[in-house]
Amino acid sequence: MNYKLIATDMDGTLLDEEHGITSENVEAIVKVQKEKGVKFVLASGRPSYAMFEYAKELQMDKYEGYVLAFNGGELIDMKTNEVIFHEGLDKQDIENVYKVSKEINVPMILYVGDTIYGTEATEGVMYEADQCKMKFQKFDSLEELEKKGIDKTTKCMIIGTPEEVLIAEEHMNKVHGNDYFIAISKPIFLEIANKNVDKGKTLKKLGEIENIKPEEMIAVGDSANDKPLLKLVGMPVAVENAIPEIKSISKFISTSNVEHGLKTVIEKFFEI
Repeated sequence: MNYKLIATDMDGTLLDEEHGITSENVEAIVKVQKEKGVKFVLASGRPSYAMFEYAKELQMDKYEGYVLAFNGGELIDMKTNEVIFHEGLDKQDIENVYKVSKEINVPMILYVGDTIYGTEATEGVMYEADQCKMKFQKFDSLEELEKKGIDKTTKCMIIGTPEEVLIAEEHMNKVHGNDYFIAISKPIFLEIANKNVDKGKTLKKLGEIENIKPEEMIAVGDSANDKPLLKLVGMPVAVENAIPEIKSISKFISTSNVEHGLKTVIEKFFEI
């Protein structure tokens, strides 16, 4: 198969434990774009703001790659910086997540521009703000958000200990299971997004724009929120450190995120 597109998750897949891209991965990714004309897509639960630096490091602006952010809630053309697709949560959705967060006493956050708004400044919340290189602002009530004119976001997250996040997932599914896309992306993160949005659906839209069929795509991931991405494509790949559920739906198991997993994929499927 002549693959025309590679989509990769970031945390736990492309990024190493220091949240950087290994030089071996950078070299392979730039090469496959330059020599094979492959479209490269960063597909992450991260906000777009926290992905641009990595995209530029991979020269995706030069080679016309795409950033698929917020688990598919936003799609951005790196060459033009144009937002091609956006779908998120409204005021009622924010209120629904806020109520669950208060009921189980675990903090929630939402994203607006370059700022993360959260109910608590816990270690987990500040870790996310730091990783995303975004400002943090605490809010104490829905009325406070309303006064700031905040009535929409691309996604919310509930952030706690792994045990708290499992309770939050159970509670969200019980109360709003049919209303949202709900997935644990890291043991301490529960992501809540528009139910019409996931990485796979947005990648399918991109395929239609670029005239690339799903069977001509490779996707690489490690966690539950990558499942729709891997189920869409012709060649689903798990990194060695992926959860069992992701490995079970993959056709190839690559090396881990710290052993240049993307380089391994590129060397396997492209003659470069």
